[in-house]
Amino acid sequence: MKAIILGSSIPAYTPMVLSGDDGWGLPMTVYVDLVFFTNLAVDGAVLLTTAKVRHLRPSRSRVFSAAFLGALYAALMFLAHIPYLYSFGAKVLISLAMVLLSFGYGGPLQLLRNFGAFYVVNFATLGGVIGISYLLQSVDSPLGGMKYTADGGLLLEWHMQLGLFVTTFLLSIWLFRSTEGTRRKRQDLEQLFWDIEIKVGDGSWAIRALLDTGNRLYEPLTRIPVMIMEASVWKEELPFGWCDRLKGESADQLISEMDVQCLEEYTWGNRFRLVPYRAVNGTTRLMLAVKPDVVLLSQEGHPPLQVNRVLIGLDGGTMSSEGTYRAIVHPDMAQADPVASAPSQPA
Repeated sequence: MKAIILGSSIPAYTPMVLSGDDGWGLPMTVYVDLVFFTNLAVDGAVLLTTAKVRHLRPSRSRVFSAAFLGALYAALMFLAHIPYLYSFGAKVLISLAMVLLSFGYGGPLQLLRNFGAFYVVNFATLGGVIGISYLLQSVDSPLGGMKYTADGGLLLEWHMQLGLFVTTFLLSIWLFRSTEGTRRKRQDLEQLFWDIEIKVGDGSWAIRALLDTGNRLYEPLTRIPVMIMEASVWKEELPFGWCDRLKGESADQLISEMDVQCLEEYTWGNRFRLVPYRAVNGTTRLMLAVKPDVVLLSQEGHPPLQVNRVLIGLDGGTMSSEGTYRAIVHPDMAQADPVASAPSQPA
């Protein structure tokens, strides 16, 4: 079937068979029943996708009513000649009515978000249908499939069967939902990231950290939570070679190599702790940890948090292969009050 796809409304995709006369010298016959049922199916799919994007659960009757309105509006284009009915303002009002029928009002902000999502889904799916269809067509020249009307308008046409139309539309919906799902997962992951500032003595280090709800590591005697950080952050502060040796050697071996005098003379000597933890293979090992003065956590949309009772365990490896974060925040730290915590207790 040789057809053109017209957006008679938002959303309205109108298949036409070229066989009559349209006033431009092109024979064309419009099958109104095909127009109606095609738009009914397309409008319903777009509304359901919009509901998925907005995390809404409208009833089937509400979605069907809105889709029926959109399909009726598209069909009326070929049954009645009312110019004002197909103006930009009328199309926006019909779209707004479809959104209200499907999802209700819920306040001006909620309505605006639903209305915006409805248009984004429309543009994405319609663009996908046109793009895929144009990609699959074969023409003799880059201008093939293009015709100019008597008044200077540009008409694009391509060969498309009903099965191909349905396939490309469903593929466009799937691509949009997949992209939207990926974006939403990325946003959810962004909510787990924190900007932290670690203060030890006169020094201060600002790094990016990830909140790990599975991190339940505590210092066994005082029950102070332990966050994990790449040892390379403090490469210049740790004794020479420790940063690299932590990748394969036990922390207690490094501590034992320092005699009492060296440990006392070292600025951070009294801040070192050994924290037992269970490795992946089930064996118990010791992790080198440092007692900071304070750790400040900040995140967009949240007040800054100050944590005094915390230990920083040092890991010799790399937390993120992409360098997205360099530390793992203990979940207890995210529950701290947005004011100065109580004085630190010795660990």
